[in-house]
Amino acid sequence: MLIYSTRNNTVTKKDEFSLPTSNEEIAWIHFHPTNSDQFDHFISSLDIHPLALKGLKEYSDIPKIDVFKNEAIISLIAIQQDYTEAKITILVGHNYVVSKVENDLHLAKNLEQPFMDHPESMSHVGMILFHIFDQTISQDLEIIDQIADEIQSLEKKVFKDPFENKIARSVYRWKATLHQLRQTIEAQEDVMETMSSEKFPYNNEESRYFIESLSNNYARVINGLDTFKESLNSIFNLQMTLKADHSNAIMKTLTLVSVIFLPMTFLAGLYGMNFEKMPELKWNYGYLYALILMLLTGLSIALFFRRKGWWGKGNDY
Repeated sequence: MLIYSTRNNTVTKKDEFSLPTSNEEIAWIHFHPTNSDQFDHFISSLDIHPLALKGLKEYSDIPKIDVFKNEAIISLIAIQQDYTEAKITILVGHNYVVSKVENDLHLAKNLEQPFMDHPESMSHVGMILFHIFDQTISQDLEIIDQIADEIQSLEKKVFKDPFENKIARSVYRWKATLHQLRQTIEAQEDVMETMSSEKFPYNNEESRYFIESLSNNYARVINGLDTFKESLNSIFNLQMTLKADHSNAIMKTLTLVSVIFLPMTFLAGLYGMNFEKMPELKWNYGYLYALILMLLTGLSIALFFRRKGWWGKGNDY
């Protein structure tokens, strides 16, 4: 835990977990999976509202904030590298902040040293809350950039192999994931707006400005998720269009080949009727004549299609 002294403007680190005994101290106590065994002993000494105690013990499935007489419980959710959600529960009082994470999000690793180097960052519990929110939204922004790369990679796969069925399944899974993430971030934005209001008793004028500054980051995340959903719809429609175009190209080729062989089939049937009075049947070169006639007929039709631009790279007229 970290203790900020308002008298000396210094931050010290302590191993034991306890609330500050002086109004001149502000504490940040953080519990993560590696020290969760000390959590039960710590909460047994807390004198807080029963609902606040219950909220601190449990993790909420949605971001929310509950304000009681002498404390408040804040529930946050951070997006992890695998796009799953990590839950955070925060207990805040007038001179302390207690945070607990479901998975190790490296909050202590990322915030302890900055707090030690810049003690003013812990000058108020509102400032501590700002830095926790800022760390969470910064991680969310990194995930948004990562999702953008994944969506772009998926789009490239459509052009590479439009008939790959895994693409459609990936689009469906991504849409479900983005929908869940958007609901989470939108609810978290509401929590932040509540914290930045003057009615929230655990901030001051300075920390309120800092918390309000995070609204642009939350808006960027939400807009990014909405853009990704639109991109996924476009990718799905693009795959359907490319499939249709490819199928039409195949049907076009088969149709042109059929048209080429149709007159050749007619000539073969004509000379295969075996009537007695057919002069060509008694010619010495009748067989060769029939082959050349069918070949020239087929080539003439193929060249006509090419000239019209229906086949190959002929000129369009």
